[in-house]
Amino acid sequence: MGKRNNPPSSFPGQEGSPWKMDENKTRNIILDTLCLIVAGEIISILASNHFSWAVTILTFVEVFLFGVLAFLAKKNPYPSILSALFLFIVISIISAALKPTYLGGSIIIKIFILIYLVRSIPDARELQAGKRGHLKK
Repeated sequence: MGKRNNPPSSFPGQEGSPWKMDENKTRNIILDTLCLIVAGEIISILASNHFSWAVTILTFVEVFLFGVLAFLAKKNPYPSILSALFLFIVISIISAALKPTYLGGSIIIKIFILIYLVRSIPDARELQAGKRGHLKK
């Protein structure tokens, strides 16, 4: 009913930055994707008759790299989300080539991850531009 106040700032007399609230959004998207990759791997193992060490080790490498990208996403959200998308596509192609039957168990999760990462690109780009604009001032 009254006027909306701006979010409090850490410095008196300075308005809160709109990108400050979304600072961890890209990192959280990458961490969510990491969890979905692990869930997809578990589903693939349960749905398949044969276990593949090569695909499992590749998934562990992917999880580690996504963890690194999540760590870097706070300072560089746009390059991190693009790297995560590229890494996901490349590793999905490699794992499908190594063991095509694994893909069937988690195809829906892989499609969801792909859509999730692609839809987060504009937000990461906006966040990166807001950070650069804030740093230049």
